[in-house]
Amino acid sequence: MGVVWRKIADLLAITFIAVGVTLTFDTFLIYLTTLFLIFTIFALSYNIILGYLKLVSFGHSLFFAAGAYGVALFASWVIPDMLLSFLFGIVLAAVLALIVGYITLRHSQIYFAMLTLAFAMLFYALLVKWRDITGGSDGISGIPRVSTLFSFPTTETYYLFVLGCFVISFIILKLIDVSFIGLIFRALGDNESRFKFLGYNPVKYRILALVVSGTFSGLAGALYALLYRAVTPDVAYWTVAAEPLVMSLLGGSAHFLGPVIGAAVFVGLTTATARLAEIWQLVMGLIIAALLLGARGGILGVMERLWRKRF
Repeated sequence: MGVVWRKIADLLAITFIAVGVTLTFDTFLIYLTTLFLIFTIFALSYNIILGYLKLVSFGHSLFFAAGAYGVALFASWVIPDMLLSFLFGIVLAAVLALIVGYITLRHSQIYFAMLTLAFAMLFYALLVKWRDITGGSDGISGIPRVSTLFSFPTTETYYLFVLGCFVISFIILKLIDVSFIGLIFRALGDNESRFKFLGYNPVKYRILALVVSGTFSGLAGALYALLYRAVTPDVAYWTVAAEPLVMSLLGGSAHFLGPVIGAAVFVGLTTATARLAEIWQLVMGLIIAALLLGARGGILGVMERLWRKRF
């Protein structure tokens, strides 16, 4: 029983804090926490590729945007139902992850990184140019947060939906982390030659990892679109793919909770430096660079080394 409690203690702590935020009745704080939960899902999903397989993807904005635009397009052109459009966005991201994985994961390292970047930018160009369907650079607005089963008219009520999705996503990703499949992913990332020697197909498991990662990235994108009730092609740009990479590195990609810590730091930094008007990106970049250079292994990596030295 003690082992079980240790495994879920992190989830309970995050959920307890997240629920406590609602008691503040502070709309801005609730909005920031909503953004943090969405980015945490995005970063945790990305870390399956970075932390487990030791691959860098510059194309995860593709899956994030697929989830976001899947919601917007389904609600605009098919049925204006939040639940159905939300599910469609996740499925679209999963299908694209399968296709992209089949094409790109026969390559590795820098080739994989550049191929994923190419697919993301192709999707970005499609969103900009296919104006009659996607709205072009203006995007799509007025995405409904109403379904036949529920309605979330305010940020405060929608926050509870995001929190529920976060808890479910966290549990599933945590189960993957401690399961045999998580061990397989790590083994593939640590030593591909030995992995092949044991009789496993590395391409098959890489594709599986990308599908899982892309599906949850699409989930984060769908939640993001519903938060703002609008979406623009910027969500598919390569800089969006860099965000979960930075979050994972900040927190520590070798740790399951690393992306969670990284997402909290990233949201906090972007919010604080945004007050500096035109130079906020420069200031944020300098701070992040300093953290990455000074904290090898991320924040949790530094804490782990300090703990070992002390005890």
